[in-house]
Parts: sequence; C-alpha cells; structure tokens
Amino acid sequence: MLTRRQFLATLAASPLLISGCTKSETRIVEEGFTVFNMPMTLRFANESPEAITQTVNAAAGIVEPLYRRIHPWKPSDLTRLNAQLAAHGKAAATPEIIELIAISRTLFEGTDGAFDPTIGALIAAWGFHNSHVTESHPLPTEAFLDAWLEHRPTMNDVHVDGLEVRVTNQRVQFDFNGCAEGYAGHLVIQAAEKAGITNCLFDTGGDLFMIGQAGDKPWHLAIENPLKRGVLASIDLSGNTAPNGHQSLNSSGNYEHRFIYKGEAYSHIINPKTARPVRRIAGSTVWANHYAISDGATKGVMMLEPEQVPDMVRKLKLDGVLFMEETGQLWMNQRMQDKLHLVEPVAGLTATHLIAE
Repeated sequence: MLTRRQFLATLAASPLLISGCTKSETRIVEEGFTVFNMPMTLRFANESPEAITQTVNAAAGIVEPLYRRIHPWKPSDLTRLNAQLAAHGKAAATPEIIELIAISRTLFEGTDGAFDPTIGALIAAWGFHNSHVTESHPLPTEAFLDAWLEHRPTMNDVHVDGLEVRVTNQRVQFDFNGCAEGYAGHLVIQAAEKAGITNCLFDTGGDLFMIGQAGDKPWHLAIENPLKRGVLASIDLSGNTAPNGHQSLNSSGNYEHRFIYKGEAYSHIINPKTARPVRRIAGSTVWANHYAISDGATKGVMMLEPEQVPDMVRKLKLDGVLFMEETGQLWMNQRMQDKLHLVEPVAGLTATHLIAE
C-alpha cells in the first residue's frame, strides 16, 4: 500500500504522469533537506537551476531556525516569553511571535475556541513537551484536568500592543505547533517567489504548499488515509486558480505523536474545552489558500461536530474540508467532494457523508 509521500515520489519521478506533457516540455526537479531528522521536499516545474538552488538554500535556512526560535519547551524566544508572562503577566515578544499570535487569534475565533495556542501547560501535562512523546507514560489526574478547566486560559486573555504581550490569566503558555508548519510553508514559498520561482510544491511530510503548477496541469496530490496510512484520495490543485496565487493542502491525525497507556491511545491534539485528547476523529484535511490558517484549521475541525464545520469554513475562508472518524465515517464539504478522487477501495471506509452547508 503506497503512503502519501511514496505516491508523490512516484509522481515526481514521472513528469508525464504529473503534467500530461512530454518530458521535454515539463522538467520536474526534486530537492530536499532535513529538519530535526524529518525529510522535507521541494519540487519545481520548468525552473532555472540557479533559482532552484537559491530557493532550496533559503528554505533550509528558514525552517529549522524558525522551529528553534518558537520551540515550546527547549530554550527559545517562545520559552523566554512564556516564563515572563507566567512571572509578570506581560513581556516583549519578537515580531514573528506577534504574527503567530495574530494568526492564532483568527483561528481561535474561526473555530469557536477549538484552536487555542495558550494551552501549552496542558500539552506539557499530557507529556507532549519532550522528545519521547510516543513512549508510554502516566496520565494527568482527573482532578488536575478538572482544576485546569476551571481556570483555563484562552486567547481572550491575550492582549497585544506593538511588540508587548499582556495576559489577564498568567496560566497562558503559548505553543504554536498547531500552525507552525503552515507558517514555515508561507516563509518558504515567499522565499521561492523572491528567487523568481513560479512553479513550486513544498512538502513537509504532512502538509503541501504550492504556487503555480506542474507544466500545463495542476499539481497531482495525495491525501493520506488516517485509519490505514495508505492513500485515501487524490486531488489536483494549481496556485494559478487561487486569488493570491497560493494553495495548500494540510492534514492532521491522531496517528501522529501519540502514546499508548494501559492499552489506550492518546493523541497529541488536545481539546482545550475538555482538556483531553481528541477521540472521535482519526484525521482531517483542509484545502485553502492561506498556509498557516489551513494548517491550524486541521486541528480545529477535529474538535468540532459536523454541523459546526460550515461556520468554520465561512469564517476562515477555506475551500475544502474533510475528516474521517475512527469508525470509518468520512465527511467532506461539497467543494472537496467535487475536487477529489477516492482511491478505491478505501481501507476502513464504512460510509461517506456530505457536510450540510
């Protein structure tokens, strides 16, 4: 069974399959780099070697330093900010953290509070602020979780004035991992455009960010099956059809960074309204033209009921949304249904549903 990354690698090796053109008409070049041992890939269509080299070097110099500056538990600009907020209730932040707060506020409001980066202390309590998150470890007590909920911080406690951040609840501890990959994607594509690139696909492993297309056809992409880790569906996207020239396809799932304790699996995606990991939804995919918003929205949709999703789609101006329940129930909105092609037979699928809009 092909994984999503293997599916994309097959396409990269076959320009004819991607573009519908002859090899001489469409030249697909793939380059990669690693960030904390995670492979990241850039694909280019009909771009000059000089511009490709400039973009790859820029990308390698963007992502890992960014992740280090906003690391939620190792010494970083973010941990210093969190410490000052806990001690004094206010602190100066870097411009990129201020930008991430603004993005997070949009996500918080668009998901009715389901996406909330102020719960860093709760994420740490569940054992996800360490380098061995998949190892079994004890759970926070029910008493602790109930007490945390009684005094839980939210984005409503956060106030920004220039570079100063002030909180009215000193339990606020930021963790931007829910949208950091999308923010990194934005910076990488921005660097590609600065180098003169017009056709580029940036693959971080779980998320895809693109401008232009592959030759005379859209980028041919895969959506992973969150139940069986094979390919769920394919979808064709082109930056040329987006108002801002950007497209993204972001996915999240409870299969990533989870641990098993006494036979039960616990996901790294924590619902701030329950203080517990998400259970019902196995994974989600969002298609949009704003990279960090699309990334964050994949977490929000995993905490919402189907009837709440259309409101999120409208508020965040998303194009397509799908999510799959642990029971194999697959939900999607009309635009996503019109755009994708299920790779049948879909392992674990029990039924498909259209999200009423």
